[in-house]
Amino acid sequence: MNERELGEFEEVFDGEIPVDKVANDYLLTGTGANQEDDIFFDDDGPNQTQSPARVISPKIKCGIGNGSSGFEGKPSSGTKDNLEDEFFYGINKYLYKRDERSELLPRTGTDFVLLPHNPEFLEPNEGELEPFYIPKQTILEDTLRHEAEKICFQDMLMNRVVYDCVDNTWMTPGVVPSDFGLDALPYLIPKGKDDTTLVFESRFECGNLRRAIQINDFEYNLILKPDYFTRGHTQWYYFSVGNTRRGKEYRFNIINMMKPDSLYNQGMKPLIYSEATARAKKKGWFRDGSDVCYYQNNLKRKNAGFYYTLTFVVRFEHDFDTVYFAHCYPYTFSRLNNFFRTLEQRPNMQAKMRRKILCQTIALNNCEMVIITNFQQTIENSQEKKSVVITSRVHPGETQASFVMEYLIAFLVGSSAEAAILRDKYVFKIVPMLNIDGVVNGNYRCNLAGVDLNRQWQDPSRKLHPTIYHTKQMIKKIREEREIVLFCDIHGHSRKNNIFFYGCSGKDTKKREHVIPLLMSKNCEVFSYKDCSFALQKDREATARIALWRELSIINCYTLEISFSGSDQGKYQFIHFNLPLFREMANTFCQTLVDYGDPDQRKVNAVLEEIDQMILKNQFNNADRGGMGGDALDDEDSDYSNDEVQLENEAAPGKGGNAPLLVGKNDDIMPQMMLKSPQLLEPTPDNAPRERSLNKKKKIVLKKKPQ
Repeated sequence: MNERELGEFEEVFDGEIPVDKVANDYLLTGTGANQEDDIFFDDDGPNQTQSPARVISPKIKCGIGNGSSGFEGKPSSGTKDNLEDEFFYGINKYLYKRDERSELLPRTGTDFVLLPHNPEFLEPNEGELEPFYIPKQTILEDTLRHEAEKICFQDMLMNRVVYDCVDNTWMTPGVVPSDFGLDALPYLIPKGKDDTTLVFESRFECGNLRRAIQINDFEYNLILKPDYFTRGHTQWYYFSVGNTRRGKEYRFNIINMMKPDSLYNQGMKPLIYSEATARAKKKGWFRDGSDVCYYQNNLKRKNAGFYYTLTFVVRFEHDFDTVYFAHCYPYTFSRLNNFFRTLEQRPNMQAKMRRKILCQTIALNNCEMVIITNFQQTIENSQEKKSVVITSRVHPGETQASFVMEYLIAFLVGSSAEAAILRDKYVFKIVPMLNIDGVVNGNYRCNLAGVDLNRQWQDPSRKLHPTIYHTKQMIKKIREEREIVLFCDIHGHSRKNNIFFYGCSGKDTKKREHVIPLLMSKNCEVFSYKDCSFALQKDREATARIALWRELSIINCYTLEISFSGSDQGKYQFIHFNLPLFREMANTFCQTLVDYGDPDQRKVNAVLEEIDQMILKNQFNNADRGGMGGDALDDEDSDYSNDEVQLENEAAPGKGGNAPLLVGKNDDIMPQMMLKSPQLLEPTPDNAPRERSLNKKKKIVLKKKPQ
């Protein structure tokens, strides 16, 4: 199969930007890579090249609605009062109009330009519980049948690119932002009210949607943007659609997912936010969608298996609405800054909390540390305090970690008796967002150097991993001054339900590392002790949990994992997690610290007796090998399966398999590829024999899985 048979772009390249230049000279200037012009999506992610020319295949139709002129939307004067009044196909014009608040947007570190504003959302309704989705038994058969029909009748498909967050070549021609009183425009502006094409958008902070391809009137194939300078990590999505039609069923297919399994097949539904519903019913984010299915598609990754598709159907409630979709509740860097500004306006906050700039990221955003304690105590009392260190959001797509962190901070600076006890007893050093650049750019796992920061704790680079380097130095300094009673790094988990700890076992024969998890299980309805793991796997040695445990001998050194989905036990069995439940998790975490440090050690002693009984019954073998349930080895530490780690090692040579990798020639995933499943163009890797071995291993796993 030649290039033209791929049915899409053909690029002509005259050179390749060296990896070391991107990582050291180009990115560190704070300007970043010119992704808007130079990064294209191939079968394994984006590749950075210089493209002096582009040739567009005649098989692809440009996404410009039903024409390029005769727009029904009337030009706007652009004043604040009339932005919402004039008809604009339900598109939120506020996102495209610059004002003084636009200056507060964070730096992307790349040439990728954010819209002037981020969307603003109502909080989900308190007390509203959303059960898991129960799919019909034939959902997989029906989905595959639908795929087969598209293959059989592919000549009848539209295959029209209607959105691309990087390539502006096909934006609606003939109009400029000033025609509508705006400073930026959506990728597509419908020709008129009869044009039912959805208007996609993801160029806001934390957004992730690379491309949308219209298959038919009400079905779209979506391609996610891989993490910068990596060949994958496509899991997080966050985008909006405008120009909706009430009562119509729309099918969305995200076709370049990479994980072999997903909680979507266990009842998880996408998160949705409707601006019209929010205005009419004061309703925030909610779970919705039908015919939800996650499956391996026929889009082949050369030498690395196949991609996976997440498909779901949505019936919109309003005409000309703007509707947002997300993998989890979005939490931006801007929200974090607004949260701290609000806290600092409270009276007497300086006596409880102080902020300090820890360092700057690659993109020159400020990474802050928050210190929470009773600052009015005497020096003698302060010196006797122990320390608690908490970090989160090292993986940008795990947004639930930021919500739990926000609620945890709010509890610690609150007026409750428990909060006062904790401030009197401990000095809390908190780094609420370790991977700011990844959050801003909509990454799922990596930073702008293309590395997983939670694999860099053994020997972090001051230039490439500045937040990890300075956080580790801060923790070392604390350890010299006082005892660290707890370190906790908050994460999200995409393949297991509940919340649970990963800890470290081996140095303490009394198993004291189990005390806090057991106390947490008594306090929190959605905490699962059986899902906890205390294994020390070799490929996790550079994680925060294990590296700090080894170097600083912190007994209570944990990763707190929070499911993207919900709980499968107890009071909230088969209920999706929501913001009130995240708040409950944060509050019970703090209550557990109160119990752990309580002078009346009855609760702790009861747990120690329980641990002694478990030791006598030899029940810790599974926990030390990989989990109380014995099944955590394959996806420990934020659901990184062994296969994924090996694939990453194959793709990116270097320490931990996370070095930035840029290959020479590349091609985009295009509409016809989903139908014809062509062999994608990719250079032959240097370690081909190892990849053949890996493929063989994966085939065995796939055969065993249905059993």
